[in-house]
Amino acid sequence: MAVEFARDITFGQYLNLRSPIHRLDPRAKMLAVAALMLATFLSRTSFAAYGVLLLAAAVIQAVSRVPLSYTLRGMRLLFNTMLIIFAFQVLFYPTPSPAGTLWSWWILSISLEGLRQGVVLLVRVVLLYYWTSTLMYTTPLMDLADGLEVMCEPLKRLRVPVNELVMVAVIALKFVPLLVAELERLIKAQAARGERFDQGGLLQRARKVGGILIPLFVNALNRAELLTTAMNARCYRGGAPGAPRRTKRRVLTFRGADALAVALALLLSAAAVLASRIAGV
Repeated sequence: MAVEFARDITFGQYLNLRSPIHRLDPRAKMLAVAALMLATFLSRTSFAAYGVLLLAAAVIQAVSRVPLSYTLRGMRLLFNTMLIIFAFQVLFYPTPSPAGTLWSWWILSISLEGLRQGVVLLVRVVLLYYWTSTLMYTTPLMDLADGLEVMCEPLKRLRVPVNELVMVAVIALKFVPLLVAELERLIKAQAARGERFDQGGLLQRARKVGGILIPLFVNALNRAELLTTAMNARCYRGGAPGAPRRTKRRVLTFRGADALAVALALLLSAAAVLASRIAGV
């Protein structure tokens, strides 16, 4: 049984392609992604609004130079999950009137409105995943951490531990590819001993997976302990009271290209929300 989790799961990976989007300030990219995600949430069941957002995604895909095959490969698991959710959305969608019902049996039914809602849900989740994954593809994690810390600087006046929260988020994202690689290694080791994870009933498969999750969590805790020891050895204190202010290797500068990128994202987001409101009238 071929197992290639590390190849198929691309979330959190950084691709150094030196595109115009890669050279943008991380704060500009986070603001643009936040605007596009907000527009994705505010857009109703209007295909015109999602057409504008898909156009924005196509432009970003072309400018970022990220291979389309790489992006689609990272969405493979998401597509499989969303197809199951799409089927439940369509089959169990309530149909108050039989006018638009195409098929019905017992509590199951297929209607035009159910298909519409299912497609909208599918496109919305795919777009949300695309905005987030593209931000990861085009921005190193340390730049994201620095930009997020600068943007949340005012929260320090409210005694919010911004530095610690950002560090936890960065470490969690760093652990994703490590845990995926560790899971792949454990499954291959068990398969080499004759274990088959694609055979047996549901309980048997769950028992086999449980035997892998235990060493996976143990190894993750060991990695976390080693990381804690390393940070203590380097006298890391974060934003603790009395701790010296940390300096940055790279000073972030907001340039004209960054303002233009944020303005374009806001313009496309406003166009999508406006198209949704007009279509909903």
